[in-house]
Amino acid sequence: RGGGYSPCLAHSPLLLVHNWCIYAVLGNGSRILLRHPTRESHEIDLAREAATRGDILQAAFRDSYRNLTLKTLIGLSWAYKHCSMARYILKTDDDVFVNVPELVSELVRRGGRWEQWEKSMEPPRENEGQPMPLLYLGRVHWRVHPSRTPGSKHQVSEEQWPPTWGPFPPYASGTGYVLSASAVQLILKVASRAPPLPLEDVFVGVSARRGGLTPTHCVKLAGATHYPLDRCCYGYGIVLLTSHRLDPWKMQEAWKLVGGSEGEKTAPFCSWLQGVLGILRCRIIAWLHS
Repeated sequence: RGGGYSPCLAHSPLLLVHNWCIYAVLGNGSRILLRHPTRESHEIDLAREAATRGDILQAAFRDSYRNLTLKTLIGLSWAYKHCSMARYILKTDDDVFVNVPELVSELVRRGGRWEQWEKSMEPPRENEGQPMPLLYLGRVHWRVHPSRTPGSKHQVSEEQWPPTWGPFPPYASGTGYVLSASAVQLILKVASRAPPLPLEDVFVGVSARRGGLTPTHCVKLAGATHYPLDRCCYGYGIVLLTSHRLDPWKMQEAWKLVGGSEGEKTAPFCSWLQGVLGILRCRIIAWLHS
């Protein structure tokens, strides 16, 4: 998960670890990608965190919104080189709540027969030696035109994306998307031939298009939408896989709605109608709170 160094997060490493369920779900498979800190005190804090948990990656570049493409490529490249056993890579932000267990279940459901070895730990015999199926899963945006507004963090110049090229190809919101290992390999292979766009999610979408890969839309991934804490959105039938703009303390509350630290839901009841309305009801709640 990408992000600049945040002093407030430095005071809550246990919250971050708890929220990510590293101890229960992912083993030691989570990494936080940071640029080089600007203060000596931050450097000391990062060194302490790295020594304690071994979950820090640092890269030598200026951390800014316009450098997110560079940060993402560094993260994907590291994951491809050092996580050879990983079937999927999740790219997300540090203010995004991710229901990791349910996301894993969603990937198992979408993976079909290739994922049958989730329980047996042995790949299906007919799939031995075959590459992992391509998957680029996220909250997909279609027909988005580049912003030409001077000074905007989303600005894309005509040199970077000429008007004759039309809208961007479909791409998944950078707040959270999943790439299969083969998709990561594909994007890294074609990235050098893609236009150097400062918008990392658009860049990944453009690279995917050049490699012949189309993103798959998942309504359970929130994109940039913030869903207020609600027992039926977070806890009933697992409507949401992600939600944007949650601080670590709100994430703790979200985990209680999902299943609690001991697997017990703190708010188990939702009416039949609330369950049927599902994501539509959650979207209405998000709109009312926006």
